[in-house]
Amino acid sequence: MTARDALQALYQHYRPLIATMPERFSSHEFILKLAQGHQREYVAALVEYSDSGEPFRVVHQQLSRHFRFYPDLVEYLGDGPSVDIFGKSNSCAFWKRLG
Repeated sequence: MTARDALQALYQHYRPLIATMPERFSSHEFILKLAQGHQREYVAALVEYSDSGEPFRVVHQQLSRHFRFYPDLVEYLGDGPSVDIFGKSNSCAFWKRLG
């Protein structure tokens, strides 16, 4: 499996998962729900980026950037403070679910 294939396996879940998100949500919240619901694909993506030294950061960055392909489903609201999946204070993108 390539890194691209690993991410594609996760991207295929965006549309149905976005539909389940609250009206306003963070990338961190979305990624956590995606990881919980699709653990095998999520771990595969981390493995593909393990040589980067920061596989979680790299994969999460790619997952967050992928929202730009869904202008019909989400609107970018800006960055703000959030808690990442490790419980650390951080910042990330916030989104408005459309429709």
